[in-house]
Amino acid sequence: EDEFNILAYFTLAMQVLKVPEELLSGRKTKVLDGFSSKIRGTKITEFPSILIGQIGKNDLHKELISGLEVMEYCLSTVLKGQAVLAGRIIMLECKDIPYIINLYEKFGFQILEKEYHEDEYIQMIKVLEEDEIIEKKDQ
Repeated sequence: EDEFNILAYFTLAMQVLKVPEELLSGRKTKVLDGFSSKIRGTKITEFPSILIGQIGKNDLHKELISGLEVMEYCLSTVLKGQAVLAGRIIMLECKDIPYIINLYEKFGFQILEKEYHEDEYIQMIKVLEEDEIIEKKDQ
């Protein structure tokens, strides 16, 4: 008899990344936006992003899959979705726990430097490089 077990899970959603204006130089804004740092003379502070809402492993089967493998599955799905959804920023929020932050940093995520309140989740972002972005082909 075949048994179906969920080893891990993740959720994805579209999200607006809001960055306080004082944290953004023109160069940083252009990196996040991909094109420009201003719209009609106003500095851009909100960016479309793909949010990794939840990610985790099933404790009953945690030896069958590593955190690295879960992130690889998750990011491969993000890149497939990016071809349809567009956007160049992947965002996640996590507890301020060094081994978790370290795992995400291995995949190119960086902590969004801003003031965090106690017990607030840390926001981490990854800006897709040109060679990671899947261009939508004209049909």
